[in-house]
Amino acid sequence: MTENKKQTAREAAEENRRIIDSFDYLSGAASAHECTGLIPSLPASEAERQSYQDLYAYQYLPPKFPPEKARKEE
Repeated sequence: MTENKKQTAREAAEENRRIIDSFDYLSGAASAHECTGLIPSLPASEAERQSYQDLYAYQYLPPKFPPEKARKEE
């Protein structure tokens, strides 16, 4: 009877490993260091907003030299 319980425990462990391995594809879905662009709250100042922007360019910034101006100067 003890041998039967060991076999059952082994089978349960193998089944648990199989289940865990079947979900292993999810482990690559996110990272603790991934930049999602989410900010926990609105920046309190322009300096704080710029700091967020420096870390992760989450906002569209218009080009400093639009192509139209560059063509007109030539």
